[in-house]
Amino acid sequence: MARVVTPLRDPWEPFRFWLAITLAVYAIRALFPAQWPGALPGWVLLWMVLGAQALALRALLFPGRVVPWREGDGGWWNDRRDDWRLWWHRLRRRPGGPPP
Repeated sequence: MARVVTPLRDPWEPFRFWLAITLAVYAIRALFPAQWPGALPGWVLLWMVLGAQALALRALLFPGRVVPWREGDGGWWNDRRDDWRLWWHRLRRRPGGPPP
């Protein structure tokens, strides 16, 4: 029996899309101040910005694709320590680096 793997969704996708629409509406309103797009009331943009903030809050509070703990993973501090060890190892191999 084949296992079905569902792709993980990006929690920031709705926020990015809504932010792009909000910026486009604002740009169109700013480019045509004397025509009807410039007459768009400010409260419309305010509600669009508040909607973008709500989507960002939702993505922050419910990330959906973050795995809180993986077996064998040391976490953030372990990653920093591994980076430091790798940097120090490369520095020691370089000519003119610190003595071994």
